[in-house]
Amino acid sequence: MLAQSQLDKIKSELLIRKKELEIELDRLSKEPVSDNQSQDDGDQAVSSTLETLRNSIQNAEYVEFVMIEAALRSIEDGRYGICQDCEQEISEKRLKYYPNAQRCLTCQEAAEITAF
Repeated sequence: MLAQSQLDKIKSELLIRKKELEIELDRLSKEPVSDNQSQDDGDQAVSSTLETLRNSIQNAEYVEFVMIEAALRSIEDGRYGICQDCEQEISEKRLKYYPNAQRCLTCQEAAEITAF
């Protein structure tokens, strides 16, 4: 189980990252991909590729944002660091490198296998 000082540090880091994501998601949602001028086929292909890339980045950042919110809720609920599947403690090492982890490594691997 994590000490309160460790939880406070993780919470602070999660709040900082959440704010960074809010700013980036807002920027991405307002950023035009093209200038809406007439484009030749090559320009349209580049614009389409850039829009796909931006959407992919935006989706990944939104998923991270949602996971951070879940981690912050679990800190408040006193369940932070407990695997949502097996109810066992998530290793401190995993939480150190992935503070918004909701599953232990074993359950995460199993979830990824069944997802595909």
